Amino acid sequence: MNPFTIYNEGKNQAPVIISLPHSGTWLPEEMRKSLRNEAVLANTDWFLPELYSFLAASGYTVIENQVNRYAADPNRESRMSGEDYQATAVYQRNTFGKQLYNETLSPQTIDERLNKYYWPYHQALHELIEEKRKYFSKIYLFDLHSFAEYPNADQQKPADFVIGNQADQTASADLRETLTDLLEARGYSVSNNHPFCGGFITRHYGQQAEIEALQLEIRYNQYIEKRAFGEEELSKYDPELFLSTQKQLKKIFAELLAKLACERK
Repeated sequence: MNPFTIYNEGKNQAPVIISLPHSGTWLPEEMRKSLRNEAVLANTDWFLPELYSFLAASGYTVIENQVNRYAADPNRESRMSGEDYQATAVYQRNTFGKQLYNETLSPQTIDERLNKYYWPYHQALHELIEEKRKYFSKIYLFDLHSFAEYPNADQQKPADFVIGNQADQTASADLRETLTDLLEARGYSVSNNHPFCGGFITRHYGQQAEIEALQLEIRYNQYIEKRAFGEEELSKYDPELFLSTQKQLKKIFAELLAKLACERK
């Protein structure tokens, strides 16, 4: 099983790469066998490949993870150590703090997961970036995610979208403000760098020369269903809401990506 899918590899019509690191649902068999019966793999980026399918269809380069983030999370630093989803690339608790396994994962199991599902994603992303460098003087990396609610008992009302670029350190303020304006023009509320300021992917690649890396999070209730979400796994969405939001996003990205045209080398 290939741990990721790349669309439009080698098709360099634009200086843009789309990353979907948390949208995978596939689990390795060894993981399925070791999970607790009551384990819930909540807060996956459900249905994002379907929501953003227009990007690959329009010819943009997209890398889509097929492996569930609970197996190995490419949006975390590989050397992080712990059990919590915010502290390690291989979680041993879910995003609600519940234990996932009957027994603590061994260092060997963690290394195996990193080697099979974590490093290949980054190697592929690195190669896509290097290929783009041959044609473009600047590259834009968009890391796409979704969320249910704000974490850590944050009392603020969640925005419809959260844009993260480490306070304009991984992408320019101009790019962040342009995307904010496009979203707000269509009636969406936007939060900039709170509570998600960008994970490892935006931090790591955004510090490299000539790369602007930006994370975009869409709230579940804007494309899945108009309701609150808890500790749950999802298998369906509201088709009318989904298609309406997809239509809006298609227009937003068409305008955004048109603004990012840059000279070829």
